Amino acid sequence: MNLCVCRTELTDGYLCARCRAATHGRLLRIPSLYRLLEPELQPTAAAPSYGRVRLVEAPMPVSAEVLTMRGPGGIVGVLEDWWAAMQASRAGSAPVISGTVEQRVGTAAGRLAFHLDFVVDWAEAGSLATEIRRLDERALAIVCPPDTREHGERLGPCPAETGTGAVCGAVLRYYRGSSPKKVTCPWCEVVYPPHSWADLKAWIDHDEEVLLAG
Repeated sequence: MNLCVCRTELTDGYLCARCRAATHGRLLRIPSLYRLLEPELQPTAAAPSYGRVRLVEAPMPVSAEVLTMRGPGGIVGVLEDWWAAMQASRAGSAPVISGTVEQRVGTAAGRLAFHLDFVVDWAEAGSLATEIRRLDERALAIVCPPDTREHGERLGPCPAETGTGAVCGAVLRYYRGSSPKKVTCPWCEVVYPPHSWADLKAWIDHDEEVLLAG
C-alpha cells in the first residue's frame, strides 16, 4: 500500500484526491503568480532633475528572491524540468519549448495540469506535488504576504539617486505599526519622514511613468 505525500493511505496511485486537486490548483495559479512577481522588480530609471538625496554607491535595485524565481532556474526551470521528466516517462519524447519566459511558464504549467491523470499514477507524483507546493508558497509569500503589518504596504520604487545619477528603484513599503512613522528604503537606507511623503509620492509616480514610457 502506498502513502500520499500527506501520509494518506492509498489503494492505488501516488496522490490522494485532495493532493491531486491542490496540485492542479497550484499549477493553474503559478502563471498568474509569475506575472504578479514582476512589479517587485524595479529597474533603475533615468534620474529626474528635481532635488533628491544622492547616494555614494548604487545598491542592488531588486529582490534577489524575485530575481531567482523569475530567472532561468526559478519558476520556469522547475516547471520545465518536471514537464520534461513527465513527457519522457509518458511518451518517451522531449517537450517542445518556445516563446517568452512568461509563455513558457504558462505552457509548462498547463501541460502538467492537463496530464495529471498520468501524474497521479507516476512514481514521481509525490516529489512533483511537493516541489510545486513549495514553488507556490514561495511566490505567494511575496505576492500575498500573510501578515500585512510585517510585510508592509507596497508604495513603489525608491526615488533616491545613486552616485551615477541613476535611481535606486528598490521597493518601498510602509509599515503601519512603525514608530516613529517613516518609510525606509531596505537597500539604500534613505529615510522618508512624514513631511516628505507628498514629494515621495510625486517622485514615485514620475519614475513609474518614466519606466512605462521606456
